[in-house]
Amino acid sequence: WLKPFWLKQGIFLHHSSNRLASRSLTPAVMGQSECKGLSTSDATTDTVKVNVGVTLLADAAGAAQTSPKHQAAEEQLRCREEEVKEKQLQQEREEEERRRQKAEEQQRLERERAEEQLRLEHVRAAEAQAREEQCLREKAELAECEVAERVTAEEATRRAEDERKRAAEEQARKEAQEKVDVFLKAKGFKTMSMPRTSCFTASYPLHVAVQENNAGLVSALLLSGADKKVKNSTGKTPLEAAEKLNKKGSHAAVMVALG
Repeated sequence: WLKPFWLKQGIFLHHSSNRLASRSLTPAVMGQSECKGLSTSDATTDTVKVNVGVTLLADAAGAAQTSPKHQAAEEQLRCREEEVKEKQLQQEREEEERRRQKAEEQQRLERERAEEQLRLEHVRAAEAQAREEQCLREKAELAECEVAERVTAEEATRRAEDERKRAAEEQARKEAQEKVDVFLKAKGFKTMSMPRTSCFTASYPLHVAVQENNAGLVSALLLSGADKKVKNSTGKTPLEAAEKLNKKGSHAAVMVALG
C-alpha cells in the first residue's frame, strides 16, 4: 500500500514517457496528410523527444527489476546456493568421517593381527618349551630305566656269580670231604677233631698231612672244618710243625695253605 519513492517515481516516469512517446509519435501514426501541412516541424526536436522517452523506459525497466518479486527470486537463488554449499560441506564431512572410520578400522585390524601374531608366538613358544620339557623328562626316564636295568643286570650277574661261587665252594667242600674221609679212614682217624694216639704220642689229621707234605690234603682238611690251631703231643700247631720240617722251601706250599 505504501510504495517506495523510487517505485512511485519509476511509475510516474513510465507514464510520462508513455505520454511523451505517444505525443511525439502520433503525427507519424495518424497519416501523412497532417505531417505534410506542418512546415514548422523540427527533426532534431522530434529525435530528442524520442530519445528521452526511450531512456525513461529503460530506467523504468531497471527499477522494475528491483521489485520485491525480483528480490524474492534472488533470495531463493541465494538459498539454493547455500543449500548446495551446505550439501557439499556435509558430503565432505561424511567423506572425512568415512576416511577416519576406515583408518580406525585398518588400525584396529592391524592391532588385532599383531596381537594374534603375538599370541601365536607365545603359544608356539609354550608348545616348544613343553616339548623340550617332555623330551628332557623322557630322557631322564630313559636314563633312570637304563640305570635300573643296569643295576638289575649287575645284581643278576652278582647273584649268578655268587651262586656260581657257592656252587663251586659246595662242590669243593664235597670233594674235600670225600678226600678227607678217605684220608681219615686210611690213617685210622675216627674224626678230624680226635687225635690218634700211639706210644704216648698224639697227633691230629692236620699234623699228619703236614708231615706228608700234602698241601692239597691240608687245604681239604681246613675246608672240611679242621682246626689249624690244635697242638700235638709236642705242643706244636700244624704251622709250627711245617716250619720245623721246611728245608729249603720244601714245605712252602703247606705253609701257604696253613697261612
